[in-house]
Formats: sequence, C-alpha cells, structure tokens
Amino acid sequence: MPKTQSEWNFDLKDIDADLKSFAEKGVAEFALRDKRFSCDKKALAEFLKKAARLAPDVYYSIPVQAQVLDPEIVALLQNLFCSIDVIMSGEPGKKFFLDKKLFSKKAALLNNAGIVFGFLMDWARFEGDSIKNFRERLDFALSLYPNHIEFEQFYSSQKEAKKSATFSSQDINWARDTAFATSVFYSAGRAVPWFNSVLKPLKIPPSKFFSDFAEWQRCGNCGFESGRLPEDFSQKEIEKMQILFLEEKYSEKRLEHLIPLASDLVKVNGAFSRLEGEGEESELKLNFSPDDLLSPASLDLPLFAENVCMEECRVKVYVSDGQPDYKFL
Repeated sequence: MPKTQSEWNFDLKDIDADLKSFAEKGVAEFALRDKRFSCDKKALAEFLKKAARLAPDVYYSIPVQAQVLDPEIVALLQNLFCSIDVIMSGEPGKKFFLDKKLFSKKAALLNNAGIVFGFLMDWARFEGDSIKNFRERLDFALSLYPNHIEFEQFYSSQKEAKKSATFSSQDINWARDTAFATSVFYSAGRAVPWFNSVLKPLKIPPSKFFSDFAEWQRCGNCGFESGRLPEDFSQKEIEKMQILFLEEKYSEKRLEHLIPLASDLVKVNGAFSRLEGEGEESELKLNFSPDDLLSPASLDLPLFAENVCMEECRVKVYVSDGQPDYKFL
C-alpha cells in the first residue's frame, strides 16, 4: 500500500531530491515536523517554493511559529494544498507569553487568505504554566475560529506534562481530559463552522464547555481513560455525541426551544464535512430549511429562532457538477 502520511528530517542541501521522491514513495500527506523550518522564515519560504514546484499534489501539514507568518509566507502557502499549525505552546524551562495581539493578527491573515489553520498547544510543560493559563490559551484560541487544535502530548512521551508548584497532578489530569474532549468534539468532530454559534447562548467559556464534555465522556466510557485516540472516533460517531451533549447543556440552561436549531446546525454541517472528507452522501431530516441554516442568520441562534419559521424537510447532501450541493426530497 502507498504511504499516506510521513514525517521527514530534511537535509537542507538536498530538499529537491527529497521532494521529488514523494511521488515515487507514494506519499500523499506529509507532516513537516522540523523545527528548522517552523521558526526560520527564509528556510520555510524556500521549502514552500520547492514543494509547490516539485510535489504539488501532496497535502502538507506545517507547524510554524506565529512570528514567521507574513504576507509573503501566506502567499506561498496559497500555492499548496496544506494546513498550518500555529504553535501556541512553550518549551520546558522557558516562560511562554500569550501575545493575543500577535496571534489575532496572524489568524486574521490566514483566515483572509483562506488558509486552513489550527493551533498546537500543550499544558504543564513550560515555566510558570498553570491551569488558569491553560484555560486562557484554550478560550482565546477557540475565539479565533481555528480548524482544529492539536495536543501533541497524546502522541509523544517527550511531551509529557510535569507537576510543578503552579500545576498540580489534579490540574494536569483536568487539562489532559479537557484537551482530549476538545480534540474529539471540536477537531475530530469538525465543529468549527458552528461551534461559537451554539456556545454563545450557553454563556460559558469554551474551557468550561469542554471540561463538562470530558465529564460526560467519562460517564459514557468514551473519554481519555477509554484508551482511544481522538482520531479513533468517526465523525458520524462524534456527531451523535455532539447532539446528545448539546441537548443536555441547553436543557440545563432552560434553552430547550433552541435544541432543534442547534441539532440541525450540527447535522447539516456534519453532512457537508463527510461529503468533502469521506465522499459520503447523506439524507437528513431537518427542522429548518438548509437555506436558512447555512446563511449568516445562524450565527445568532436566539435571533434566528425568533425570526425564522420552522420548516420540516428531508434533504439530500450530494455532489452536483463536481461541487457540494443539497436538494429537497
């Protein structure tokens, strides 16, 4: 079978040969896990130019420090099929400063250019980190509409969290479970198009939402302790969790009247994500018309519910003329 994902240590003097070998080796996806490129704009620009010329059909996942992102790098990224992971974490023994202005500016640059991006985060690894700081990073990151948030600590023993005077063992467990819940519900669940819209009526920060979801997962034996990784859950499996959990949270806040709307948003966006990701067509039973659900009106659920009439319908999500589409059945 051809290799679908790979990690490489490049010889900087022989990038051309390495990139040319991708087709020969059957590399379809490539993760550039090399710190020399993540923090060196010149080296990264050289790689991006050569990748576009020598291996343009590969899907690239590229971690970068926020500081290297500028209009030149973003323009080069637009020539590739890629996803950018902006590093929002510190290094052991060093302090990390969350420069919100910097990250906001870089996220806006990527969003405006249509570049898929997420954040790389960790917890209890750098000097002075605390559970308060972790919550702040998570809440802030999700406010920037990332496609995903990755926590490498689930995959590498070298990224292990360390107990400290500011991060207790109990804090570490809380952060771990909340990070896992975020990875499942948000990243693997492809929730970015609707997450902030359905969160807003609950009037709680994302970190609280995901810590509650972590508890919900524990009760259902589908959390971190289950031994599964976030990518072990299918999107369809996660969608069921998303709807059940949202029903519970909305009921807690006496927002039952918004449950049909929130459920429809999850379903219709999930169907389009599976069409794009797995090539899977779907037939949906909805409470509202997808014309309304997929409009800007869905950004404000209470206002939507007040002004848009329910319109029960059955819809097919499919490919038409090579493009995602839907039709009423």
